[in-house]
Amino acid sequence: MSEKNSTQGYCFTATFNSISRVLHNEVELESAINPCVKLKIKALWDTGATNSVIRPELAAKLELQPVGKVLINTPSGKDVPSNVYFVNLYLPNHVAIPKIPVLEGIPNNCDMLIGMDVIKLGDFAVSNYNGKTTFSFRMPSMAMIDFVKHSYLIPI
Repeated sequence: MSEKNSTQGYCFTATFNSISRVLHNEVELESAINPCVKLKIKALWDTGATNSVIRPELAAKLELQPVGKVLINTPSGKDVPSNVYFVNLYLPNHVAIPKIPVLEGIPNNCDMLIGMDVIKLGDFAVSNYNGKTTFSFRMPSMAMIDFVKHSYLIPI
């Protein structure tokens, strides 16, 4: 599932047995300030989220201490005060992304939303070939992905 070499960087691929409406996988998380507990959690990759978000219960289990507070926009459009924490995120390929700020919130059906603050660190692709969703992430970014340029089909 994971590979590391000079041409691919660090990468992983997740495959679903059907078309999936959500992109999720298991990651590990620990406090960046006091890394005494590391938990495996369910993460949802969300290109519509600017920042990564964790549940309050997860912050408590990891014994996270807030480093600040910000206002976040919720889907309902309300500004809600949110604690900010620093965590170390371990992707499925066991590569650590150290000391990333995460916001406290209530993501649906997962422990953590992985937002564009993490996704922007590499290349992210999704396909739904043969009725199965696959998503792949590679760090660092290695090339521009352009389906029009590399397609034998006429662009729409």
